[in-house]
Amino acid sequence: MEIPFASLILSLNSLTNKELILIILACIELVMSLVTVILYKNDKVRAKKRMWRTKESLLLILPWLMGGLGGFMGVYSIRHKTQHWYFPLNNVLALITQAALFISLAILL
Repeated sequence: MEIPFASLILSLNSLTNKELILIILACIELVMSLVTVILYKNDKVRAKKRMWRTKESLLLILPWLMGGLGGFMGVYSIRHKTQHWYFPLNNVLALITQAALFISLAILL
């Protein structure tokens, strides 16, 4: 009987702690970015329908909670919140900070 994902589990056992930490951080970044871009898209749809909106404070804090890539995509590909100068700036700064953190960890660990 074949165990699902057995090869993945076996390959994870051969990773070093450094590689495992970087993979976990990358997965967290991807999940949080997905959540962020979905919330940006949802807020834009609700704005067009003149419905209840997501708080701006939540949209501003999510990129700093490892969702920088999603925030960047929300502003530049979905074109949401581009009228406010602080949204593009916030998302770019969060993305640069997270990239620097990831690169620093990759070098230092």
